[in-house]
Amino acid sequence: MPRDTLIDAIDFGIDHLIKGYEQWNVASVLDKESDYFPNNLHWQYGHLLTVFEFALSTVEQNEVDIALYNNLFGYGTKPADWGDVEVPDIEEIFKHIKTLPERVRNLESQQLETELQEPIVGCETLGELLVLNACHVPLHNGKIEEMTRVLKQI
Repeated sequence: MPRDTLIDAIDFGIDHLIKGYEQWNVASVLDKESDYFPNNLHWQYGHLLTVFEFALSTVEQNEVDIALYNNLFGYGTKPADWGDVEVPDIEEIFKHIKTLPERVRNLESQQLETELQEPIVGCETLGELLVLNACHVPLHNGKIEEMTRVLKQI
């Protein structure tokens, strides 16, 4: 995928994510739990940030503690397991989400070609992983909208 297309895809996805938070009034059900979903909306936003931060950590461009965020928001985690760990609030999560397009835009071509220590879902370079992340955002945007609608009804 050409660099400009990657950046446009990330810009579009993140912009939609941020606008959707307000448009769908997600805050009203942000931490609401339900048997319908394994996670809450707070987790959804933290998860999206976590996978981007993990990718950016391959070239030391992450802004958050990867180990902490992965333990809270990584694949297979859920709020029920958070215990008494201090979970970053949604403002902190969005503070970092909002910087993602610019941080990706500032990556140099050689950084995008950085090989991952081991392939992740078939991705072998940072650039490929960022393409996957660009596809990952709209998937969760849809899930967030779905969850918000359902959680407001119960």
